[in-house]
Amino acid sequence: MNQETGNEQIKAHKPDIHRSTLDSYFSFHDDVKEVEFNRHDTPTPWMNYLSNGTFHTMLSQAGGGLAFYKSPQIWRITRYRFFHLPTDRSGPYIYLQDADSGSYWCPTFEPAFSKPTEWKSAHGLGYTRFEAKKDGLAAKTVYFVGSYENSLIWSLTLTNQSQSVKELNVYAYAEFGMMEFMRELQWQCYNKHQVSVSYHEKGALIYKYGVENQPKPDETPLVYFTSDTPLHSYDGDRDEFIGSYRSESNPTAVEGGGCTGSTLLGGDPCGALQFKVTLQPGETRTLNIFLGTAMNEAEIAKAIEHSREADFVSRSFAALDESWKGYLGKLECELPDEDAKRMINIWNPYQAQRNFQFSRNISFYATGTFRGVGYRDTAQDILAIVPFDPEAAKDKVRLLLGQQYQDGHVNHYFFPTEGWDPVTTIHSDDHLWTALAVWDIVAECGEASFLQDTVPFYDDGEATVYEHLRRAIEFSASKLGPNGFPLMLRSDWNDQLFRVCRKGKGESICTSMQLGTVLLKMKDLASLAGIPEHAAGYEAMYEEQKKLINTLAWDGQWFRRAVMDDGRFLGSDVHDEAKIWLNTQTWAVMSQMADQAKAIQAMDSVHDILDTELGIKKLHPSIITFPDPADPLTNYNKGTGENGAVFCHANTWAIIAECMLGRGDLAYKYYRQLIPNVAMEKAGITRYKAEPYVYASNLFGPESDKFGLANVSWLTGTAAWMYVAATQYIMGIKPVLDGLRIDPCIPAEWEGFTVKRRFLGCEYDISIKNTSHVCKGVKEIRVDGKLLSGNVIPVYPNRSAVRVEVMM
Repeated sequence: MNQETGNEQIKAHKPDIHRSTLDSYFSFHDDVKEVEFNRHDTPTPWMNYLSNGTFHTMLSQAGGGLAFYKSPQIWRITRYRFFHLPTDRSGPYIYLQDADSGSYWCPTFEPAFSKPTEWKSAHGLGYTRFEAKKDGLAAKTVYFVGSYENSLIWSLTLTNQSQSVKELNVYAYAEFGMMEFMRELQWQCYNKHQVSVSYHEKGALIYKYGVENQPKPDETPLVYFTSDTPLHSYDGDRDEFIGSYRSESNPTAVEGGGCTGSTLLGGDPCGALQFKVTLQPGETRTLNIFLGTAMNEAEIAKAIEHSREADFVSRSFAALDESWKGYLGKLECELPDEDAKRMINIWNPYQAQRNFQFSRNISFYATGTFRGVGYRDTAQDILAIVPFDPEAAKDKVRLLLGQQYQDGHVNHYFFPTEGWDPVTTIHSDDHLWTALAVWDIVAECGEASFLQDTVPFYDDGEATVYEHLRRAIEFSASKLGPNGFPLMLRSDWNDQLFRVCRKGKGESICTSMQLGTVLLKMKDLASLAGIPEHAAGYEAMYEEQKKLINTLAWDGQWFRRAVMDDGRFLGSDVHDEAKIWLNTQTWAVMSQMADQAKAIQAMDSVHDILDTELGIKKLHPSIITFPDPADPLTNYNKGTGENGAVFCHANTWAIIAECMLGRGDLAYKYYRQLIPNVAMEKAGITRYKAEPYVYASNLFGPESDKFGLANVSWLTGTAAWMYVAATQYIMGIKPVLDGLRIDPCIPAEWEGFTVKRRFLGCEYDISIKNTSHVCKGVKEIRVDGKLLSGNVIPVYPNRSAVRVEVMM
């Protein structure tokens, strides 16, 4: 079956598929690792994350966004209204006012009614910049969070390009939230009387969230808002600055002659700073504004003094720049495909790092109210961090294993910062993901001592990392269903499948395959942990599950998805809906469980039935009435979310599976069609909507009337797995237990590519040539001119660099 109907739908809905249309909105500048925006009115806010690991800001291309300290659930500093209109409000805004005429505008374009005549913005790695001009005044504002203080730095540079003196009022504004977002929604009528904004003698406003019964009152910071430029006036009361029946577009203080000097003892808080600036013709002047946190007023005073040092801002930005150069320098490639090269070198690892940092906590799509740290999400996010920061990866594994019970199962998600009780539902897959991350860490570090680290259990006691992983396997082994597959429990990776196992009898074929993948890793880890006798048990369990996969799980043209409570198979050709599911085809290959002929047939079915020009559908056909019209398997509309959408996260496994089968042309097709700007160009910018520089979780599928609409960008498992698929399977550069394996699987038309990979203190300068125009297969490898036996390059502890030449 093909997807002609859906693909025709793409072509029918969009007149703006041409590259020139995309260029009118944005352009990439890979030399400086930026994406530049030429219009403010993108279809959705296109976000960036600015962070030093403690203080964070989410900021859009038009200046909307919010700041938070550690947690957006309990220490959200500023307000953002997500799905409300007008879109993308509020944010850290600057207003520039001509003191003579009273006219004013914002360098961010929004929110003032009067707009700059020239404008552009750009997202870089950890910073966002706005450049604008109006009436002979040029303004450049750079927002970033530095490493030296927990603050958002707003560096504003003004240049008078006119022939006359300019007298300006400059306003900096931020609307303070009540920190605990859910309590604000529920109890703001009372909580607002327990907040305050006061003036500090060092020329700063201090916001205090003093609400009773906070989760961690002793750890709640004070917020300061200040500058390195003397204040003219200020406001701490939003009503005084904005006014009644007004908005950020037309603040009454700006239009009425200036701030009032208000503070606040109960009400709706804000921070507004007013400066008087005189610019001679041709003069340039920089003002730096700081929105930050500290634990008490003494620490605030020290932070202000530090921030006002002459070179503080320049040093902070230089340190930010150097940190990202060092981070991304761990792996750099030159590819025939500029779009892929850009994603692999810049935006994919950048997005993956932010996923690792924030899990699925807060984005334009997720309000940051309930998710915390998801166990399965975070375990997968680790995979893309290991090459860049293995120590951070280890710390995250320790954090996760601390959520494991002695019997081997884990908490589904938890709140290490907030201290709330975890979500304790038991899923068949959660506890298994950790082993994949640990195996990668051991391979990256070149030694296995991490397996002996001791980590506590959630309920009591402690054990080594290896023992934690072993108990996860034992838990799965103790929870097998009537057919021998792992019980679904609450669900597997697909949370929507909770409806197939309400009676506790449903079994997950997908988890069986995941278990098989993990068992292969555990065989290696058992030997490294000095317990080789465990390996035989893992092998036996693997073979038992493999036999089931090739018999009961096989439907004739593809692998089935699950066994339902009533004993029927989900994902079978005998049904009218949800006949074929993507995950069991890909994991059958990834686990190496599928017989070769079945593996090829299953992946051929993926191509023939599930693939579209915008990615591979998660299942087909979409569910409407199955298995019972009164109680269908999902409430998602057809072609959306978990029900027939292009689930990008799951597409990454199809790429890996095709690489393992050696079908590089097909693997690369699946990879390239989901590169965000490529997908946007196909779907049309007004249909795709989400950012063209980071991956989304899913795209509406061809059974939807909005085929190609991208959803839940930035914080998605797509980022980690796409990076793994691109670097370890397409480019084929993968650390293994005895070195660095080189096994590319590329389009046959590629002549070759190069990669620089930092591994165990040595830089591997790898040149891969494909004069035979094959998709897969290494003919020979030379290291510094010496012929190597096999395709695993050994570790070179006494060399800083080696030159690797690979012939396919």
